[in-house]
Amino acid sequence: MGIADRIRLAVADKTALGGEAAAALTVIGHTAGLSVDRLGKILRLSHPGTVRVVDRLVAAGLAERRTAVTDRRALALHLTPAGEAERAAMLDSRQLALSTILGELAPEELPLLERLVEKMLVSLPCDANAAMTVCRFCDHGQCSRCPMDQFEAA
Repeated sequence: MGIADRIRLAVADKTALGGEAAAALTVIGHTAGLSVDRLGKILRLSHPGTVRVVDRLVAAGLAERRTAVTDRRALALHLTPAGEAERAAMLDSRQLALSTILGELAPEELPLLERLVEKMLVSLPCDANAAMTVCRFCDHGQCSRCPMDQFEAA
């Protein structure tokens, strides 16, 4: 089982959210105010599929739709306090899964691994949606050169 599989399992064990709902929660928490359309592109879901994911988050009290600031006709997605707590719990379980894997390294090896992985990560995305897709289960606060931030203005 690979690292991504362990992260997905750790997140799935922490939340009852199925499918891409957990990733949606992480992404909305990173960039509040996303549109359903943009969230769908990041998650690589169809528009109806994205709407179903958002509907589940809203029904669970984890997210809400608000009128967008820039376009009164559009809706913006935001986490509720319960959504923020759920997101934090998922990120904590993700960190625990990673800590188990990283525990095999000597403490002096960790800074080198961090620098190498950071170099690889920032080269992966070519636009804002790709950056958000790559990082959809990441803890933004732990990454000093977050690929999402590279395209924040987009």
